[in-house]
Amino acid sequence: MINREEISKNIQRLLQGYADTSNDIKVTIRTPKEVDVYIDGELFNTYLIEEKKFKNNIVQSRKKDDDFKITIILSRDDLAERKSQYIGAELQLPATENEIKDAFERARINNENQHYTMKECRLYGFDLAVDLKAETIDLSKLNYLAKVMSRFSIYEHKQFRGYMEKKGLSLLDINSLINNAYNLDKCEIVDGIYDAESLGRMYVDNGMLDWMGSLPKEAWNFLDYKAIGEKIRESEDGLFTEDGYFTCNDKEYAEVYDGEHFPETFEDDKYIFKLLIESKDGEVKDWLVLPASKESKANFLKQLGADSFDDCMLMAVQSMESTIPMCIKDLSQLGLLNSLAHRMRDMERTGELAKYKAVIEGFGCTVLDEAIAYANRMQDFVLYPESSSAIEYAKDIYDETFGGIVPESFSKHFNFASYSVDLMNTEKVAVTEYGVIKDKADKKDTFTHDEKV
Repeated sequence: MINREEISKNIQRLLQGYADTSNDIKVTIRTPKEVDVYIDGELFNTYLIEEKKFKNNIVQSRKKDDDFKITIILSRDDLAERKSQYIGAELQLPATENEIKDAFERARINNENQHYTMKECRLYGFDLAVDLKAETIDLSKLNYLAKVMSRFSIYEHKQFRGYMEKKGLSLLDINSLINNAYNLDKCEIVDGIYDAESLGRMYVDNGMLDWMGSLPKEAWNFLDYKAIGEKIRESEDGLFTEDGYFTCNDKEYAEVYDGEHFPETFEDDKYIFKLLIESKDGEVKDWLVLPASKESKANFLKQLGADSFDDCMLMAVQSMESTIPMCIKDLSQLGLLNSLAHRMRDMERTGELAKYKAVIEGFGCTVLDEAIAYANRMQDFVLYPESSSAIEYAKDIYDETFGGIVPESFSKHFNFASYSVDLMNTEKVAVTEYGVIKDKADKKDTFTHDEKV
């Protein structure tokens, strides 16, 4: 019989100095002299348990799947019914509080009375909104699950998929998925084993069956590996998946999440802008969150060991708005950017932030001064959040102008397509993710090309 504990000790010994102690190491035994080694979920083929060969084949792997996301569509129910061109807003989880707020703004969900639906909740190709117990899906829980899963190794993603497939999504709820994320040590995936025959052969070749010891060698040629594998699968309640052979010990599962209190707390950046700043000697760098007070900026400089921001370098800019960071060139703009951040925070409190983001998206912004100028004349802009196209905007303007004057029967025969073209040509308007934005203080030129010449 194979001494799993001894093999595990040998591998840990061989790994010393070649893999970081934080690396997640898992081993699948092939033969007494061969194992499959997983470092951070990545398979490194079959390596002999011999020090020299083993050491020569160790390579570092990424810790997690950095591309992991759960994609959902948020859709406001009443708009979806009334507006044919309304499609809602896409949100990728895990998401920060700012990103979730932005998605709600794009979906035009502005208050508690506006019911919404989460559609197309995509995870590993499954649609949780369809396959999972839909009534259990809660955005905060789904986002928490995504945060936990975002730190999974490749191997752990395989374990999680195996659990979903074995249990059946239709029988699971979001609480169960969160609990499973904390119980992956009770699950195992054996790579390369996709059917009963290969499972039976693995057990036989590795001497993992007690009764094999009393079986004459000559009898091995007559073994039914498929039947052996099927018997093993039944006894282990295993499952063949695209990732390999999956087993789990349900009896040892711990209910970490009770459905109300999350097991841990994740930090959430609540910022308008975030700047990665480095000292000029390159020894220290950190993120400065804006808006920032004089005191917080002074403390930040102290942590960096700098007397002023002139002694620092700007490395990167993150923002809840995607366009403005491209307007930031260096730290000489820090004062202006911080003032804008304070102004945007005020907009957030007054409910104008969606309108401002629509202005930036719709009318463009190439320099910071433009962004500030827009912020200083927000009274000139009107946002039509329920309009998702030029035609829907034309209908809104029609209702705004002629509602209650023209008989309703007339609107059925009105050419809104033509009307929308006229409006788009004569007014400064733009269709954005937040709705149609209009600049009241600016009209488009109505001159023809020949007249301009």
